Amino acid sequence: MICRDIQESDFEALGALERELLGQQPTHRYRCTPGALRFFSRSGHSFVAVEADEIVGVALAQAVWQGDQVTVLITRLLSRSDAAIRALLGAVVKSAYDAGVYEVAMHVDPNNPAMCQALQDHGFQLGPLVLGVRVLGSRGERGEVAGVLE
Repeated sequence: MICRDIQESDFEALGALERELLGQQPTHRYRCTPGALRFFSRSGHSFVAVEADEIVGVALAQAVWQGDQVTVLITRLLSRSDAAIRALLGAVVKSAYDAGVYEVAMHVDPNNPAMCQALQDHGFQLGPLVLGVRVLGSRGERGEVAGVLE
């Protein structure tokens, strides 16, 4: 399995992967739309996992400035396998380190033991923090939720 940067030619396959893994209407705010993927493809921290010439996973991440420090934030990590999750985490961590960014973060569902274990195996510390999200505007009025990372 290899991990490589997202390319525009991947967009259709990534949309199909998302629909396969999450269904037709993903509730998460970072959908694999062409616009979102164009943004993440320029981030330098977003990758696809490829096995036997097929995309089997995707990590969407970006650098986020927080005052005097920068963090690479993984906003979406989808995969068909635990091996792809681990490979994608490794690619994001390496890209952050190579860019001189020494903090990588991801909001994780504590009820996803495979993801939690993969994060811990890559040196992430899982803390007791809880993410609070409020969806504003018409999306909030329709009852849309931000969702959690898969």
